[in-house]
Amino acid sequence: MLTVLLTLILLGAIGLATGFFASQRLSHKLDTIQPPQGRFVTVDGVRLHVHDLPAQQPSPSAPTVLLLHGANLCLDDLQISLGGPLAQRLRVIIPDRPGQGFSEPGPGPLASAAYQVKLLQGLITALGVTGPLIVVGHSFGGLIALRYALDDPHRVAGLVLINPTSHPRPEGLPWFQRVAGVLVGPLMVQTLLLPMSMAMLDRLVARMFRPEAPPTAYAARSRLTLGLTPARFSASLQEYAALRDQLIETVPSYPSIATPTLIFAGEADPVVPPQVHAEALARALPHAQLQPLPGAGHMAHHAHASTIVRGIEQLALQPVDAQK
Repeated sequence: MLTVLLTLILLGAIGLATGFFASQRLSHKLDTIQPPQGRFVTVDGVRLHVHDLPAQQPSPSAPTVLLLHGANLCLDDLQISLGGPLAQRLRVIIPDRPGQGFSEPGPGPLASAAYQVKLLQGLITALGVTGPLIVVGHSFGGLIALRYALDDPHRVAGLVLINPTSHPRPEGLPWFQRVAGVLVGPLMVQTLLLPMSMAMLDRLVARMFRPEAPPTAYAARSRLTLGLTPARFSASLQEYAALRDQLIETVPSYPSIATPTLIFAGEADPVVPPQVHAEALARALPHAQLQPLPGAGHMAHHAHASTIVRGIEQLALQPVDAQK
C-alpha cells in the first residue's frame, strides 16, 4: 500500500513538473508570437501598455474616450469591437489594465480599483490629455470606471458601462469562482491551467459569449490566450479574490456619482446578471440611463457594437454637435 502511495505521489510530481515546463514554454511562445503593438508609458515606476488612437475626423472640444477591458482580457478585446469605430470622431485611449496584456502589475494591490485608477490617471496625464473624459468599462472594467468617476469627478464627463460588475451577489460568489479560489491556486496556475485551456479554447470562447455566437477568429484577434498565461491569470485571481468585499465597500458611494451614465445591460448575461448588477446600479445612480440589450450575453460589445458606439458618441458629441 505504501509503495502504491509513493508511486502515485511520484507520478503526480512528474505530471506537475511536466505541466510547469510545458506552461512556461507555451507562455513564452504566446508572448513571442503576439508581441505588443502599442506604446509603453511608465507611471510611478509601473510600465503600462496602451493604444492611443487619434480621431480621424476630430470634433472640436470633444472629450477623450478611455476604454477599460474586463478581467482575463487585454486591450485588443475593446480595440476590435469599439476602438476603430469610435476613433472616427473621438480620440480613444485603450490601456492594458495593470497586470494584464503587456502592462506591469506594479507594487500595489491589483484587487484595489483605487490603485488601478491612480495608475490610469497618471497614464492619462502622461499622454497629454487635459480635457474631459468619457470612461467606458466592460465587466470588471465597469467597476474601475465607477471608481474613476468617484475619485476624479471633475475630469469624468460621462460614464458608459457595459454589463458592469457593480454589486455583490446576495448568495455570494458563483460556485466556479469559489472553486477557483480554493483549487486554482499557484500550483494549478503555474502548471496545468494554460495547456488545458489551450486544448479547449473554442469551448472557452463559446462559454464567454453565450447565448450569442462569438465573432470569427475571436481568440486570435483579441489575444485571448495572453490572459491565460500564469502571470496574467494570477493577476485576475487577485482581482476576483477581493471583489466581493470591494463591492460591499463601494456600493454606498454610488448615489454621489453625478456623472451622466449610460448602462448597457445584456438581458441574457449569465456571468454578470443584470438583475444583480446593471439594474441595481441604474437605480442607485442619480443620472443613469439603462439600455437593455435583448438576447445579449456578457460580451455584448461585439454583437451590439454599433448600438454601444452610437450611445458613446451621443454622450460625447451631443454638446459639440449642438454648437454647430
